[in-house]
Amino acid sequence: MFNTRNFTGVDGRLTIPNQQNGMDDDTATKYFGEGHVVGRVVNVNVQVFTELRPFHQLGARLPSELRAGNISIRGSVDRAYINGALLRIMLGQYAQEEEGAGFQIPTFDISIGLDNPFFAEGEEGNSTLTVYGAIFDSWQFNLPENDFVLEKLTFQARRISMADTEVPS
Repeated sequence: MFNTRNFTGVDGRLTIPNQQNGMDDDTATKYFGEGHVVGRVVNVNVQVFTELRPFHQLGARLPSELRAGNISIRGSVDRAYINGALLRIMLGQYAQEEEGAGFQIPTFDISIGLDNPFFAEGEEGNSTLTVYGAIFDSWQFNLPENDFVLEKLTFQARRISMADTEVPS
């Protein structure tokens, strides 16, 4: 039977287990700690869009056919802790140097774990959403008068997968 458990934002964790062309493993451990957990994230948003192209026959108001086109995956992450790590992942070598030999855009995987607190990790009722080949494309810093300081990053990705453990019936 498919997993039909309910989750809240408290049940989730966001990690960056793998990055290419970005910071080395020691630097990532310095910023994120062991396991590369991005702490204190809120409003994690992942969207998958399929471009649909309607075909209209001459004189028809409604499409006679819908064709699937390109698929795009994008999302955003808000974080209430600013230490420059996510900005460094986005900018790569330009976060520390003014000019570099060539701009290599850091790519990485984002793993969002949803663990039901009533089950141990890896047991029935838990899910992991993984976004592969993600690249941050914007970074925002917000300093509100009466709220928490947040940084917000948006990203685009190459593909997405969901590891959903089945719940026995």
